[in-house]
Formats: sequence, structure tokens, C-alpha cells
Amino acid sequence: MCNPAAAMAATTVISAGARMASEAQQARHDSRELEREAKVTEAQGVEEERRLRAEAARNQAKRRVAILKGGVTTEGSPTDMLLDVAREDDAEARWARFGRSETARAKARDARNRRRRSVLDELSSTQALGTDLIRLGS
Repeated sequence: MCNPAAAMAATTVISAGARMASEAQQARHDSRELEREAKVTEAQGVEEERRLRAEAARNQAKRRVAILKGGVTTEGSPTDMLLDVAREDDAEARWARFGRSETARAKARDARNRRRRSVLDELSSTQALGTDLIRLGS
């Protein structure tokens, strides 16, 4: 017949192995999902920067036309005003992309950490399982 301690050990090994495999698979899935989100966020930053630059170019063209028509009076030269606005528009576009890039980097870092944590959890679970089996055998 079957030894009760051996049956208990086999059940423990099978259930622990299944649980560890499931947790590792979930961690890999979560990690891949975060990596995809990071790529999407990075692409959104590039698109937002492009959109802001296009909008700035349109606004700059409108300002030039207004200055050329002579209907705009400003302090300082019109060229100085256009340069200042161009710098501000450029800074806004860069900050928009920077913000998205930082978010993407954070997601990628979180994905790496989750992947590493799953490996460590798997190793510690394996160690605990081995310790339990040794205890059952004794």
C-alpha cells in the first residue's frame, strides 16, 4: 500500500510546483504587459511632441503674417518676439516628450523589477519546498 508520508509529500510537491509555475507565468505576463505599455507611452510622447511642434509652427506663421501686415505693435523688435515665442514653444514640446519618456522608463523599470522578483520568488519557493521535503523524509 501507499505510505501516508510519501502521499503527503507527493501532494505537497505537485501543488507547490503548480502554484510556482502559475505565479511565474503571471509575473512574466505582467512584465511583458508593462513593457508594451512603456513602448506605447514612449510613442505617445513622440506624437505629442510632433503635434505641439506643428501647432507652434502654425501659430508662428500667423504671428509673422500679423507682423508683416503691420497691425501688431509690440515692445522690442518683432524678430525678438518671434524668437522668444519659438523658444517657449520648443521648450513646451520637449517637456511634453520628456514627461512621457520618464513615465515609459518607470514602466520599463517596473517590468524588469517584476521579472527579477518572480525569479527570486521562484527560487525561494523552491528552497522552501526542498526544506519541507527534507523534513517530511526525516
